[in-house]
Parts: sequence; structure tokens; C-alpha cells
Amino acid sequence: MKTVLISIFLLTALSISAQTEVDFLNSIGNGKMQNLESFLSSQINLSINDKQEKVERGIAIKKIKTFLKSKKIVKYKILHNGNSADNKSSYRVARLKTRTGTYRIFAYSEGLGRKSKVVEVRIDAM
Repeated sequence: MKTVLISIFLLTALSISAQTEVDFLNSIGNGKMQNLESFLSSQINLSINDKQEKVERGIAIKKIKTFLKSKKIVKYKILHNGNSADNKSSYRVARLKTRTGTYRIFAYSEGLGRKSKVVEVRIDAM
């Protein structure tokens, strides 16, 4: 009986978990960028090497892919994270080591549960 209850609890917890900035950063770090759309809000505050702009999701994905296409990712690591007091927003910072340099990627998401989406992405050279 304990096993059944634990299984139900784990399945429920996994099914309500959000696709957040962690999944977004892991997709980039693992080179699996074909599913980035599911993690991003419809409008993104995007900054690549201090060039800031507010763009639609499709444009943000294209710019991120274009930027990273010329750089072969060698190593990826999430460095730190944080959540707001009400858990309605959170962020993650990761380091991407590439053949051409090392970059810091910041991803900020807002929302609860399945409605959590990345609304800001910053990529800067370290």
C-alpha cells in the first residue's frame, strides 16, 4: 500500500511540475533547442551581449539559435537560482563554455505550475 501511495504522489508531483527556466536552460545546454518554444512566453525580454530588446517568442528563439549555432557547447552548468517569496517567479543562471568563449545565461520565469513561462533571457560573455 505504501508503494502505491508513493507512486501516486510522485506521479502527481511530476505531472504538475512546470516547464520553467530549468528546462529551458537544460535544452540549450544539452543542444536540444527544438523544443524551446514550449518554455517561453509569447513576448520575451531578450539581451544578447548587452543588446536588449523585447521580441516575440519566434524571433527570440531564432536569435538564440543563431547566436549559439556558431559556438560549439563544450560544457554546461547551472550556477545558482532563486525564487520570489510567493513562488510566482524564479530565475536560474547557467554557464556555457563553448569553443569560442564562456557565456553566462540568465533565465527568468513568471507564473505558477504549468503556466510558468520564461519571460526574460540574457546571454553575456563572462
